[in-house]
Amino acid sequence: MEYKRLRGVGVSPGISYGEILLTEEVVFTERKENIPAPAVRREIDRLHKAIERTKEQLTFIRGQVKEKIGEEHSFIFESHLMILEDKGLLSKLKDFIRNERVKAEWALTRVHESYIKIFQSISDEYFRQRISDLTDVLTKVYKNLKPGKTKKKDDGKEKILIAHDLLPSEAAVKLSRGNILGVATDMGGQTSHTAILARSLNIPAVVGLRNITREVQTGDFIIVDGTDGEVIINPPTAIRKEFTSKKKKYDDYYKELRKIAKLRSRTLDNYEFFPLANIELPEEVTKALSLGAEGIGLFRTEFIYLQNDTLPTEEDHFDIYSRLAKASHPHPVYIRTVDIGGEKSLPQLKIEKEPNPALGLRAIRLSLRDRNLFKTQVRAILRASFLRNIRVLVPMITEIEEVEEVKLIFKEVKKDLRKKKEDFDEDMPLGIMIEVPAAAAMTDILVKEVDFLSIGTNDLIQYYLAVDRSNEFVSYLYKPLHPSILRLLKYIIDTARKAKREITVCGEMAADPLSALVLMGFGLKSFSMNPIFIPRIKRTFRSVEYKTVRNIVQGTVGLRTAQEVEEHIIENILVKYPKAFLKGHV
Repeated sequence: MEYKRLRGVGVSPGISYGEILLTEEVVFTERKENIPAPAVRREIDRLHKAIERTKEQLTFIRGQVKEKIGEEHSFIFESHLMILEDKGLLSKLKDFIRNERVKAEWALTRVHESYIKIFQSISDEYFRQRISDLTDVLTKVYKNLKPGKTKKKDDGKEKILIAHDLLPSEAAVKLSRGNILGVATDMGGQTSHTAILARSLNIPAVVGLRNITREVQTGDFIIVDGTDGEVIINPPTAIRKEFTSKKKKYDDYYKELRKIAKLRSRTLDNYEFFPLANIELPEEVTKALSLGAEGIGLFRTEFIYLQNDTLPTEEDHFDIYSRLAKASHPHPVYIRTVDIGGEKSLPQLKIEKEPNPALGLRAIRLSLRDRNLFKTQVRAILRASFLRNIRVLVPMITEIEEVEEVKLIFKEVKKDLRKKKEDFDEDMPLGIMIEVPAAAAMTDILVKEVDFLSIGTNDLIQYYLAVDRSNEFVSYLYKPLHPSILRLLKYIIDTARKAKREITVCGEMAADPLSALVLMGFGLKSFSMNPIFIPRIKRTFRSVEYKTVRNIVQGTVGLRTAQEVEEHIIENILVKYPKAFLKGHV
């Protein structure tokens, strides 16, 4: 057996090893089968029956998943049932059968291909991952055109699951059985259902391996390192021993962090801080709270627009937000209004292609251009605020006129809801994201118009340093600890504190121990991040004294380079608090 090492994307930390369970890749037909005109009606009936069988299966699986791993994960099947009810999708399938006079298999293949082309044109990874929901549903319908085929039974033994790509329902069913030790797939990313579910169930996972399904065969032994994004096929004895030791160290480390997640969020000298979670789906709330989150600091609403090929209704929005508020209560939830447009475009919105989408029609700019779309979302957020734990966050503000327009829209929607005697939070806090340099420079003016601020460091740093961090030729210039960035962040935080406004950081700086300590030294209290990083940051903060960190950090503003800043922080903090930068990842 040949020994190989493959690199992918680690999406769920931890180490697992064992024999593989190789799943079959989903393949639609490549053969166009024509039918005579009199058979068209019969073929459409065949399609309808397959859809009904699929609905019954999804309803049954939803119940099983709800019972085994919780209601938050059964939501996947709610969205799949919604896809089956989509009149536009059904119409496209029937039109193919009628117009082309083909079998339903070919219609499903062609419609699936057309959707894939649309989604692949979207540059945002999270958006691209959502095509798996449609693929999942159409695959089930496809199989139900010829029901009765027997599947290989799972022998129940603990194994490593290998797949080209796991469809959402496959992930929910297979991972919930309790016998999957790890996952490795050719496709997928950080925001795929497989990644989210694997993190939720603490199953190590590596995705984006491209060709692992072609590199393995039944009986192979495999190591999955979800922390470092590595997979090792048929490792020799020495490497097995190395990873057995590494797994023990990681498991001990993870147990320590899980304990820390439950401890109070205070430094050694009792300075209180608030770890919050960035999430994309309501089903992530339970996991986030278990990892020590004290609320949802950023809920991205973009995925709602991917439920169907039509724009979401007010009820679609309301269903998501109300479930999110209930799952998080009494903790706060910060819902960011839709941040699409530019590079994260959708065909439903009919946005023209732009020469420089990062600086174009996106986020609040798009919302204020398409006010009916924006009002639909605002109404749903307000209606879902009846538990009084929702706050609304507006992205990519550039000027005060935008804030004034947003406030006017909220005022109009509230007036309409009062007329309808809808229950909502009259005092729901309204905040803005500081991610455009223009907004950062006039923080002192903007802060007077809102209830809170949230710094989106990822975009702010890119715009401020004029660096595309995904561009391999200039990414070396993307430096969160650049002295100019620190001066800017200190100004924003100081200004918000003087105005007695709450301020949060929700970019990647919040999840990096070194950067987070700098921000805390500037007086920041709220840090929002991917939930898996919360225990690590919590441990770092609980290992230091705020007063000492504050004094050390103040000395960074006068330094000349990012390297000098990093060395200054590490050298001075490690002397006093050696546990602040313990190695290990979660």
